[in-house]
Amino acid sequence: MTSTLEISNLPSADERIAARKERAETKLKQDKEEAEGKKTKKDEAAEEISKGQKQYGASAALLELKKTETWDELTGIQVRFSEQENQRRIIEENNRLDRYEALQIEAVTSGRKNAAIEMKWADLLNMDIPQELNDQLQFQKAACKQIIESKDRRIEDFKTELKNKDEEYIKMLKQQSADITQLISSMRNQYHELRRHYEQQLEEIEDAFDHERTELLGKNKGDIEALFEKRRQMEENEFLEKRQERERGFQQQIEELRTDNADGYNRCKIDLEKAIQELEQHFEKMNATYLLNKEKLEYNLQVLTERNQEHSAIQSSYKNRHNRLRETLNNLMSRYNTLDQKYKHHNNELTEEYKRLTRQFKDLQEKFQHFEQADEKKFREVWEMNEGEVRQLMTKVLEADRLLHEQQLGLEWLPPKEEMLQQELDTFSESGTTTGKSTALESADMGQSESGKFSATKVKKVLDLIKEETQFLLDMKVREQLEELPPEQRDVLQIDALLRYIAVDGQQDVDLLVQVFYHGQDEDDEALMVDADDVLQLLKDFIQEKENQRIADVAPDKKKKARTQQLGSESEADRKARRRREYRKFWERMAHVIPDMNYRVWKALDAFLKRYYDLLQKRSKSIDSAVAMQKQNEELKALLDQYLGSKVNEELQVPPTHVITVVGDAR
Repeated sequence: MTSTLEISNLPSADERIAARKERAETKLKQDKEEAEGKKTKKDEAAEEISKGQKQYGASAALLELKKTETWDELTGIQVRFSEQENQRRIIEENNRLDRYEALQIEAVTSGRKNAAIEMKWADLLNMDIPQELNDQLQFQKAACKQIIESKDRRIEDFKTELKNKDEEYIKMLKQQSADITQLISSMRNQYHELRRHYEQQLEEIEDAFDHERTELLGKNKGDIEALFEKRRQMEENEFLEKRQERERGFQQQIEELRTDNADGYNRCKIDLEKAIQELEQHFEKMNATYLLNKEKLEYNLQVLTERNQEHSAIQSSYKNRHNRLRETLNNLMSRYNTLDQKYKHHNNELTEEYKRLTRQFKDLQEKFQHFEQADEKKFREVWEMNEGEVRQLMTKVLEADRLLHEQQLGLEWLPPKEEMLQQELDTFSESGTTTGKSTALESADMGQSESGKFSATKVKKVLDLIKEETQFLLDMKVREQLEELPPEQRDVLQIDALLRYIAVDGQQDVDLLVQVFYHGQDEDDEALMVDADDVLQLLKDFIQEKENQRIADVAPDKKKKARTQQLGSESEADRKARRRREYRKFWERMAHVIPDMNYRVWKALDAFLKRYYDLLQKRSKSIDSAVAMQKQNEELKALLDQYLGSKVNEELQVPPTHVITVVGDAR
């Protein structure tokens, strides 16, 4: 019997009507035959396989074969890719093992060569012959050069291999791109070919079903006519009329159903065709996506597998390291406990030693002050003596300058102003000279600084504020000491530690700190107008101001009043350094009493006097030479007169007088 799906797939409405009619008649006939106990056509049809079913089975087998071939081809490509990748990784692993072995061999060889070189250095130190030492040094140099060349060759090999790897990677990318392109092309061709086979087999199945349908229609039509003939012979006219009436009703229902089903079929067919097209497009996209994801997942699986192996090895190493570190921690903890007990005992000993040294230091300070006063007294005595000598020498130098100007140069001599000389002499008196004024002033200022120029209330308010806002500066050791002390001593120790941290060393620093905190307020105002958030900034300003005062230098021409104002804010070390500088400057000034202009005049006068002295020396020598020559001439004249007046000349045929006369006449 024809199914509803097969009837709806018929091309024309008449065929569908006839098929439905035939199905209804067949149903009636089957009911009647079942009532009579006869065998139905359905049982016979179940025993035989129709041509459409045969064609459907053959087409399904053929399409399954094509799909299997397609999957085999794709699997072959994948297997080939996997085989190539496996071979590449095997080669890479072999190369890596070769490199590792070469590095191990290189390390062992280099270590032996280095050890040989290191062993020879000790022998070189014992050599005394320079030639042998030079030969051994050259040999050592050659050995070191061989090691360096070996390392350089290994580096070049690695660079060459790295370059080959880059080229191989580029080739592999190109090959993979070509393989992916070929794979996509093969998939596209396989898709089109499979689609063509599907369409071909679908057409063959449709032809087989159409042929079978035609045969069934003919056969069923003959059966129906035979049944109608038999029924006409068997049934009465009343049954025929009822049957005809039922047939007309069935025919009308069939027409209505046919109309409704035809419209629904058309809409369903259009929707299904659209859905098929969309599904085909979606299938292509998803197929490409699935293939790409498959490749990615396979690659990620391989990477994760390798990473899992590496992580397993790292995890095992970390476990071993963890065990070692745990043992080390236990050892360190035991060592820490031992050292802690030791250092606590040592700390107690150092504390007692510190207290003892503090007492000794205070005693030493008292002795130092005593000896310092004695040294200061001796220094003033020596200073008075040297200052008197300097004054005498200065007077002599000025007198010499006056004599040079008036007697040698004939110029008017202008003596230095008395105020300038007095300023030169009194410049150093501020730090302790014969006048004694500076010493007394310094002592008075020191006494004032020790007592402090601010009231105790202001100092206490500033220190309490610093104590509240800078507790984070205290280290653990100080905090432990604070916990051990009674409450009335904690504040003292805490303030002492904080002042030590911010470099407050004396009363001058305390006064400067209070001055920074009370900056901008009246002197009589005891209230501290400082916000807690500004404490750190004020401490920074105090440290900066203290640093500026430390590096400040006092100019030599400052007035006595300015120096007196700054004296109280200086530390003891700065005060001593300033006094030493002023000592040096004082003696330098005493050495330059004569102005530079007069000193240059002295040098020029000395040069010209030396030239004048040389000229006088030459003139004296020339006069002595002329006097000696004059004496020689007188002696020669006397000797000549003696020769001419001699009687021997009369006995001569040509006497000298005659020759002298002739020569004189000729002239």
